[in-house]
Amino acid sequence: MKFSFEYLWKCLLSGVVFIPVTLKLALIPLALGLVLGTLIAVARIFKVPVVEKVFKVFVAVYSGIPLMVTLLIFHLIYLSCFKPGKNGTMLLAYFTFTLSRTIILSETIRGAFLAIPKGQYEAAYSCGLSTFQALKKIIIPQMIPVALPNLTNNTLGSIKNTSIVLVLGVVDVLNGSTIPCADTYSYVEGYVAAAIIYWAVNAVVEFFLVRLEKHLSKKR
Repeated sequence: MKFSFEYLWKCLLSGVVFIPVTLKLALIPLALGLVLGTLIAVARIFKVPVVEKVFKVFVAVYSGIPLMVTLLIFHLIYLSCFKPGKNGTMLLAYFTFTLSRTIILSETIRGAFLAIPKGQYEAAYSCGLSTFQALKKIIIPQMIPVALPNLTNNTLGSIKNTSIVLVLGVVDVLNGSTIPCADTYSYVEGYVAAAIIYWAVNAVVEFFLVRLEKHLSKKR
């Protein structure tokens, strides 16, 4: 097997075009998952009746199932219940990734909440603050620097996990990098090109998130 750097360059150019697709598949579910995961974490931390137990069971069950398996299950359900279409496949990918990020981030946020001493809550209540005011003014500002390292890892993982949309036929960085390979049936250059692009994107994202983490740690 002969490795061609010229062919690798073609695959790189083909894959770079689809970086926006990969970023949208990673960051939109991440943002939605952060909001929904925070709500789940708060419900579990403050032991909201019924809701807390439902979320606890749901997180325990869903977190034990691989993302690829859930994607395939939802895909089969989608094919059985709806007319297949390009937008439908993308929405399915967004839904599956959002659900996965929600579960993971709920545990990340819950861990950050638990890292804040209970004395902080008691001090806030003794000053006459409500629970919402305590969270907004005291707890959350301290919680963000604690959660950020895990959020950074989750962001990088989200970007890498988007590659599994290959099974849905969605053209992202991985699929885009292998488009030129259809001419020669030599896919090594395509996969290497995809690996380089994923690494480069993650390196840039990690650079900015690490700087943000250091900035917030100083304020803490």
